[in-house]
Amino acid sequence: MTPDERAYYASHSRMSDPGAKASLLDALPSNPARLLVAVSGLVLHQSFVTPLGITPPPESADDVECRTVPKMLERIVGRDGAPLDVARPPERRFIGICRDYSLLACAALRHHSIPARLRVGFATYFKPGFHEDHWVCEYHADDHWRLLDPELSERVRAHFGITFDPIDVPRDAFIVGGDAWRRLRRGTIDPETCGVSSINIVGTRFVATSALRDLAALNKREMLAWDTWGLPAESNPRAPIPEAVAARLDAVAALFAGPDPGWQSVREAYEREDLFRVPRVVRSFTKRGPVEVAVEV
Repeated sequence: MTPDERAYYASHSRMSDPGAKASLLDALPSNPARLLVAVSGLVLHQSFVTPLGITPPPESADDVECRTVPKMLERIVGRDGAPLDVARPPERRFIGICRDYSLLACAALRHHSIPARLRVGFATYFKPGFHEDHWVCEYHADDHWRLLDPELSERVRAHFGITFDPIDVPRDAFIVGGDAWRRLRRGTIDPETCGVSSINIVGTRFVATSALRDLAALNKREMLAWDTWGLPAESNPRAPIPEAVAARLDAVAALFAGPDPGWQSVREAYEREDLFRVPRVVRSFTKRGPVEVAVEV
């Protein structure tokens, strides 16, 4: 890792920067194993609410639309003012998704000057035979990048029968977006097994959008999991992707499909590809329906 790359990923993005709330992150550990425990005591995945039989506060219904760490922290400490290394009761946690666990972990690592970034792709460890849409935090240690899944608390690992170390997720258990796209194009992964199983959203277009979110995350644009851009707008999620667009994605995906993508080439490709770079306005498929959202570029 070059000094420039280290400095880039050890510094905050617009989304991870805690701003005036930076001192709150002092309580979160830099050790990945301890950080996983801390973050999973602050965030609760929305899909766990009903099985646990808890009643979160009404205002938590839109926690998942908090784009930035300051907004997340405002809600976390607003419900419980204890230091962030103190686990909250489930009903007082931030009700989020995998992106929220990972963004908070990434912010903590960057706060401690550890290179970190989000990765978007597909987990094979939640549903047998299915590649579940998922976000994790990637951090640099011992001269290489490792995948940390801060959602995988001890209780969650037991529920899903996960036996690997969640601070070093195997690369065949989590497939990054660029690799998933290349596998799809080679015919070694079925797009009908890639997506969100709970709502049956799958397919080639979904894999392509995941690859674009992964490219954005590598460039420190940690978008919401339902933000879309870069592909021809279609009301039908099954609409085919024009071959010219798919070929352009092939070329870019080759740069970030492996375990250690070349930082400079990924940055240059992102800045060069107007089609795939996050624009000023994205379409976000929220619970309220699709909305156009202005984002900083």
